[in-house]
Amino acid sequence: MNRFVAALVLVAMSFAMADRMFAEDYVLDDQHTSVVFAINHFGYSFCYGMFGRYGGEFSYDPASPADAKFSFTIDAASLDTKSEKRDEHLRGPDFFNVNQFPEIKFVSTSVAEDGETINVTGDLTLHGVTKSITLPMAYMGSGPAPDGKTHLGFSGRAVFNRSDFDMTTYLPKIGDEVTLLISFEGIR
Repeated sequence: MNRFVAALVLVAMSFAMADRMFAEDYVLDDQHTSVVFAINHFGYSFCYGMFGRYGGEFSYDPASPADAKFSFTIDAASLDTKSEKRDEHLRGPDFFNVNQFPEIKFVSTSVAEDGETINVTGDLTLHGVTKSITLPMAYMGSGPAPDGKTHLGFSGRAVFNRSDFDMTTYLPKIGDEVTLLISFEGIR
C-alpha cells in the first residue's frame, strides 16, 4: 500500500510540474522593443520621450500565464525626448540622475490572468527607489520570424507617480503622473 501511495504522489508531482516544464525562455529583442513615457508639461501639453537601450529576459507559457516571469533593465541615460538640452537636464540630478542611478529595473513578483490581459506585478527600481507596480499587458502573439527564431510579443500601459520615486523637481507644474507605454518582443 505504501508503494502505491508513493507512486501516486510521484505521478501527481510530475503533473503539477508539467506546466512549468513547458514555459519557454525568451531574450528581449531590443530591435523590436519600445519604452515610451509621457508627462504633462505645465498643463499645456504632454511631453513624450523614449528609452533606446534595454535588456532582459522572460519566461512565458500561453497555457499557464500565471507562471510567467519577467526581468528587464533600461539604460536610463538612453532617454530621448528629441531635445538634447532637455535630455541633458533629465539625465541630471533634478530628474533621473543617471550618474548615480544608471539603470531602471523591473522584476516581476506575480502574474495574474484578467481575460485577454495579464497583470504583471513587480518591483520597479527607478532613481534608487524600489516600488511595486502592476503592468497590465496584452499578449500580442508568437511565431517564427525571418531570422528562423520564434518571437513572442506583449504590449502594455502603466501609470505611476514620479514622486513615489523621489523625482519631485518642478511639481506640480510638471506633472506627477507618468504614463508608460511598452511593446516588446522576445526571441528564443
